[in-house]
Amino acid sequence: MAELTFEVVTRFTGSGREAVGSVETGGQVVPWSAPSGMGGSGEGSSPEELLAGAVATCYTGTLGALLTRDQLPWNRLQVRLQETVADHPGPEARISRLVVTPEVDGGDSHRLVEYQRTAELARDHCFIGRHLRSDIAYEVGGVGLLGATPAAGELDVRPLPPAQRHQLIFSTIEELEIGTALTLVNDHDPLPLRYQLEATRGDRFSWDYLESGPKTWKVRIGRQS
Repeated sequence: MAELTFEVVTRFTGSGREAVGSVETGGQVVPWSAPSGMGGSGEGSSPEELLAGAVATCYTGTLGALLTRDQLPWNRLQVRLQETVADHPGPEARISRLVVTPEVDGGDSHRLVEYQRTAELARDHCFIGRHLRSDIAYEVGGVGLLGATPAAGELDVRPLPPAQRHQLIFSTIEELEIGTALTLVNDHDPLPLRYQLEATRGDRFSWDYLESGPKTWKVRIGRQS
């Protein structure tokens, strides 16, 4: 196996938390400093953002490769990464959580569950992400599809972890055109979802049970307005 070498040059001037530095990488110079929320000058980027950028760019490139491999349509990717620093200020300050939320431009709404599966795989395949400390929670949010054909037909969320299902369902039904519907397939009664729909979206959607257990629930959700 080949061994690759990468080099980054960083400079730092000034004193204390107000000092400002720069990073030379890829033929570009990026200014950086401690963020203002940590008592720094807040100029340019920060070490925390640079780390987040390394994880996000690795994840995005990996996701693009896996989408192509899995023959899932896409034209452009946008990935938002949210980084949480815990126990600040103090010597125990640490990065505790990273959440990547991908958006796929030109995706196929009928295959939303497949996009979510591939997004989860990209987290595990990105080699920079794999080098994170074990006590950092590295999570993938719900995939958003931009410029996709409005969803219709059937949405089977049973293969997904329960925590991810509601976000995917809401993003899918919001893409429905007025007068169209989809059939939601779940492994339990999604009644709490109905209550949430009614509380946040009024009577814009209809709700009709097609199958009610004991192992499979199917609900026809229609866009009315």
